[in-house]
Amino acid sequence: MLKRYSLLPPAKIPIAWLLLSRFKLKFLTALLGIIFASVLIHAQLGLRSALFESSISIFKTFNADIVMINRLSVGSTTLQGFDPNRLALFERYAEVTATTPVRYDFVRWHYPDTRKNSWVIMLGFNPKLRVFNKEDIIANQDSLKLPSRILYDELSRKEFGPVSQDYEKSTSVVAFVNDKRVKISGLIKIGTSFSYDASFLTSLSTFETLSGLTTPGNIEIGLIKTATGVNAEKFLASVQDDLASDVKIYTLDGFLQLEKDYWDRSKPIGFVFGFNAILGFFVGMLILYQILFTDVTSHLSDFSTMLALAFSYRRIRLIVFQESLILTVIGYPIGVIVSILLFAMIQSVTGLPVRMSIDRLLICFALTILMSTCSAFMAMRKLDDANPIEVYE
Repeated sequence: MLKRYSLLPPAKIPIAWLLLSRFKLKFLTALLGIIFASVLIHAQLGLRSALFESSISIFKTFNADIVMINRLSVGSTTLQGFDPNRLALFERYAEVTATTPVRYDFVRWHYPDTRKNSWVIMLGFNPKLRVFNKEDIIANQDSLKLPSRILYDELSRKEFGPVSQDYEKSTSVVAFVNDKRVKISGLIKIGTSFSYDASFLTSLSTFETLSGLTTPGNIEIGLIKTATGVNAEKFLASVQDDLASDVKIYTLDGFLQLEKDYWDRSKPIGFVFGFNAILGFFVGMLILYQILFTDVTSHLSDFSTMLALAFSYRRIRLIVFQESLILTVIGYPIGVIVSILLFAMIQSVTGLPVRMSIDRLLICFALTILMSTCSAFMAMRKLDDANPIEVYE
């Protein structure tokens, strides 16, 4: 054994690698711990990001600078109606170029040849105006000028019916919304979220005809477009005193942040994803600690011999630290590959925008390095039991 170590510097083989590879089963177990922790952290952070991204997927395409909602509304699932005259009052300001009402409601959806009714999101807007900055909506919205026409989100979950496939075969595709017949006049791409699995757009008049749950005449969202060069935040501050007590206004970015905060703070699901990521960090750290601790214990006599050969405690601690880094460098990329495959499966089944991003890769890699470092430092405490005197006894 001593001769083996004495040949290490010329051979350029790290002692840490030799110690890890000596016991294949322990090495594999440690790698699986790193991979498991990496996948769990990636999955939780990815789902948390998808939660926020999907919650604003349709709202971020609004062609507006300012958004008006009911003061009681704190998120998309709690949108309350308000008097449209509140929105019309903003037309008196020189800084405002246009105001547009948008309706928003959950309705019952039934597609022929499917057995169940399901809840979907319906948005109503004026198809004569450019309400959305989305090319597929702009290209198809003229068809909504006809009554009982809708634009269906082709990214909706499959259980809502093979609408996209049927539309490609025939333009005469019908469905039922609140037991009223509608015709699909085009396909768009919005995406699902944690609050709904399908959605469609329609005109304001068709919205009123189909919806049986909202107060007639009220609107849920008001969009305000300001003139070029107008600072939306400064304009917002200047009109606060003129605002009616039952509504509140935000910049578009502020409204999107309100929706994210709603899912992050008001709903437990945002906390759950964050907590599971933290749990994955500690689980991976404990698994790796146990492996490194066992490895140090099994090689304690070897470390004692190295101390007797004039190795410093700092040097052997560095060896343990190198072991943790080797496991991270090998295990983390495998965890990333598994996470990407997992994301693809989740996106295929649920339609949620679960994607791998560069910033998340860097964050997870930093967390994995921190995890392995903490495990190594905890395992190093066992090195205090290494005694070079035992070699000569």
